[in-house]
Amino acid sequence: MAIIVLSVSQSYNPGAELWIVPDFEHSKIATKLDWYNSFLAGKMTRKESKKMDSYLVEIIEETELPDFNIKTATNDVILIPTKSKFPNRWTAFVPHTGGLNEWCLKIHKLYQDLKNPSLRIFLPTNLSLSEFTETWRSISSVEDLSIVLEN
Repeated sequence: MAIIVLSVSQSYNPGAELWIVPDFEHSKIATKLDWYNSFLAGKMTRKESKKMDSYLVEIIEETELPDFNIKTATNDVILIPTKSKFPNRWTAFVPHTGGLNEWCLKIHKLYQDLKNPSLRIFLPTNLSLSEFTETWRSISSVEDLSIVLEN
């Protein structure tokens, strides 16, 4: 197969199990998709880690247990099951931080971790198709995907 280019109006059609969406700063459509998902991605990006109670910190230090404080980064991928909302299985909000190459690497890793589902990528605003495909092809041999252009 080949890379299929879709407009925003065609993007809600069936045809891919996994949708990749950039973060809110780099995509106009991310806000719309998040609204349909009951604002789950927005909640996750604003979520702050809870601090441990001082009593618990003292016990951990006294017993020399490892630190259980799990920190989340704002550039983590947010994967939401969206089968009940969209004609897909998952929607992943992948932050476009650190450049196009890093963004494509995150997408490819997620794609492999999910055992190679069919793929639809919503490109960040103002990113050209040629720039994306050149970077994507340097990282992955996957050509069976659809791409949505916002502009």
